[in-house]
Amino acid sequence: MTVHYPRNRPVPCVVMRGGTTRGYFFQPRDLPGDPALRDQMFLDLVAGQDLRTADGLGGNDMLLNKVVEVWASGRADADIECTFGVITPGSARVKYGSNCGNLVSAVALYAVEEGFCRDLSGTVRLFNPQSDTRVDARFMEAEEYRERAAKVRAMGMVMNGMPVELAFIEPAGTIGRGLLPSGRAVDRLRLPSGHEIETSIVDSGTVYVFVHANDLGLEIATAALGPDMRQEILTTAEYLRGQAAALCGLVERPGDALSLTPAVPKISIVSPPHDYEASGSRRYGAGDVDMLGRIVSSQNLHSGYAVTGAIATIAAAVVPGSIVNRAVGSAATSPRTLRIGHSGGILELRQDWHAAGDNVSVDRVYVVRTARRLMTGTAYAARMPLRSDDDLGAEPAVSLVPASV
Repeated sequence: MTVHYPRNRPVPCVVMRGGTTRGYFFQPRDLPGDPALRDQMFLDLVAGQDLRTADGLGGNDMLLNKVVEVWASGRADADIECTFGVITPGSARVKYGSNCGNLVSAVALYAVEEGFCRDLSGTVRLFNPQSDTRVDARFMEAEEYRERAAKVRAMGMVMNGMPVELAFIEPAGTIGRGLLPSGRAVDRLRLPSGHEIETSIVDSGTVYVFVHANDLGLEIATAALGPDMRQEILTTAEYLRGQAAALCGLVERPGDALSLTPAVPKISIVSPPHDYEASGSRRYGAGDVDMLGRIVSSQNLHSGYAVTGAIATIAAAVVPGSIVNRAVGSAATSPRTLRIGHSGGILELRQDWHAAGDNVSVDRVYVVRTARRLMTGTAYAARMPLRSDDDLGAEPAVSLVPASV
């Protein structure tokens, strides 16, 4: 008896961790030129064909299911360019549209290790065309990092790997409508019940819609969620997200946001400082943080607090009257530091900014992440052709004859 086994297409792949996120790194030369085939390959490699991702490399957390393309830049202000895609478990879709603040640190390390940049002694200049974002990644000296290490460890950051200070340069206005895409610090959006609440839509790093936890029935942003409340939060977040997308000009109708722009905008639920418990039963006091936050991204609850979310949050903190500005409740000066308490610990960052009349301009935002290469090897896509990037054709097979039948 002859048994036919499907041939798998080999793809060079590097697995890296940046901050609290794991990504699968590829170079465009190794991927199909057709975007649909490329995304099929990513789904095969990372997500597999089942909800548990048993047939893929990823996990059942969107922070473990990110794909990254990296290539040398032709821009005068960048050494490297990169794009990010995220696969929400069970979605069977690769979602693009924003930067990944965590994995930018890994992109910088990957660029050096792959020979795009010379060494670890300088700064790697990165550009993300999805969000029109420029980042300077500086590898920190051991002594400098040791001075911060005890504090960083208390925040819940993974300590292994290379410490990288990221400077996001003029991160506001990723969709071309400035820091406040609606033109206002506060917008009233409707809940599914029809009740209106105040929100703030801020575009720095990427577009976020800020909502006060109380308006969603939560005492604090980091409150534990049962299954029913979790689903209610996700449903409400998507409802609000659609309205915000329309206000920002990303879609004409709120109902189109899920299909046309599923990753942007994102939602951040915020509240003033409060005692809270993070993962691992770690307890923090109200004095340890400036505010609490929880993110809904790509129709799922974020297991930490996204760096791009933190960039938008610290920008919102200095916008007079915004939801975040009210939650923080302190005078804004430059540079501004912000400690965000979240389910994974504490995220601290610093922002250089200035005001020109009533307008706020964000100059640079700084945050420290660690990055580490986890694996270098060959991944295998199950449904891809071996010879043509533009024609699915018939699936090749290998014929094997068992020793006995």
